[in-house]
Amino acid sequence: MRTYKATVRVRSASGSGTMAVWAQTSASNPIEAKQLMEAQYGRGNVISIPTLVK
Repeated sequence: MRTYKATVRVRSASGSGTMAVWAQTSASNPIEAKQLMEAQYGRGNVISIPTLVK
């Protein structure tokens, strides 16, 4: 397992609008990492391609 990070879109704390934040997950490959993030944050909310954290 490796650690991947990507930018995801989340609802802002005030409830009005959204903001982009970094999210990390452990996965075997970038495709699996994106699937895990989409399951957590919702389909279409993963903005960037998951990249390996060094």
